[in-house]
Amino acid sequence: MLTTLKAFIKDERGSQFIENGLWIGLVVLTLAGAGVALAKTINSKYGAINTEINKVTVPTIGQ
Repeated sequence: MLTTLKAFIKDERGSQFIENGLWIGLVVLTLAGAGVALAKTINSKYGAINTEINKVTVPTIGQ
């Protein structure tokens, strides 16, 4: 039993798969954070544009 446990702990098969999975997870989390930051920036810019557009008075035609 102890020999089997030692062999299992020393076995490195699959470790590269796990490492690659962790790197991919890190990249995904980084890109998600960047996407959220970009969305907040774009939202505030569109809000500022909307505010400026609403300040413009449009004359009514025909009166």
